[in-house]
Amino acid sequence: MCYDALKAIAENPGGKANSQKKAPPITKDQKYKDLMMGLELQKGKRHFPPHPKMEKLKSLVLDHLVVKGTADEDCGPAKPNPDTRVMVFVTFRDCVEEVVEFLNEDSPLIMAAKFIGQGTDKGGRKGFAQKEQLEVYQIFLSSHSRS
Repeated sequence: MCYDALKAIAENPGGKANSQKKAPPITKDQKYKDLMMGLELQKGKRHFPPHPKMEKLKSLVLDHLVVKGTADEDCGPAKPNPDTRVMVFVTFRDCVEEVVEFLNEDSPLIMAAKFIGQGTDKGGRKGFAQKEQLEVYQIFLSSHSRS
């Protein structure tokens, strides 16, 4: 997300469509160029290390969703608990895709889907229509097919 924000600043410094402003001076700085090149290499390899909060989120979600064995049971593979669900709220819409993608790395134990409000964000992107929200919500409620 940070990479995307830095790139957006360089490509559209005014923050509005068809901005006629020049690129900010930071984009000419060699340290900025080196940072962006390093981030592009990492992004291309899909090796962005997750933020510690993302790791904690995944840990909490897995702890909630997985059926724990008792002390006298054989410690077999983790099994999803079909009777529980988790809803994660984020402040920024830009984070939604990143969180969903990161959580779905542990599919089928975690089956994350995005759910976005109806409003339009600062970038002009529209949220989910009420019908789309209802569809996601119905899937969320009826997701007993987790096997």
